[in-house]
Amino acid sequence: MGKWIGIGLAIVLLITVGFIVGAYLAPEFRIATRDIAIVVLAVFQMISALITIALLIVMVFAVRTLTRVSQTTLVPKLEELSGKLDQVLDQGRGVAANIRDTTSTVSGTTSFLADRAVAPVIRVSGLMAGVRAAAAYLARRDDEQAP
Repeated sequence: MGKWIGIGLAIVLLITVGFIVGAYLAPEFRIATRDIAIVVLAVFQMISALITIALLIVMVFAVRTLTRVSQTTLVPKLEELSGKLDQVLDQGRGVAANIRDTTSTVSGTTSFLADRAVAPVIRVSGLMAGVRAAAAYLARRDDEQAP
């Protein structure tokens, strides 16, 4: 690989030396070389302009294709996903409403049981504890008076 680079540099150096010697010895050669250089530069500039235009056309085509593909594929899928998310949110609202109703029912049932079943049991239990305490007091009192 390095051998070919050396050969290429040598050829470029020989051509450059040839142009310098030719420009020094023949003034018409300088004028002709100048004209040729201008023409070559214009040709390269035209080629680069054509390549730039071709790349621009390719980019416009690619953007149009991407836009078309996204509108035919991506947008419907996003709309479908949005519909599914709306369904999930509606179901979540329904579940939340059911939980709210169940909580209210449990709260009402707890209040009912506290008022109707537990409160009388507590009252009776308190009354029994009072009767038991009174009986124990009276029993001790009789034991103290007996001797």
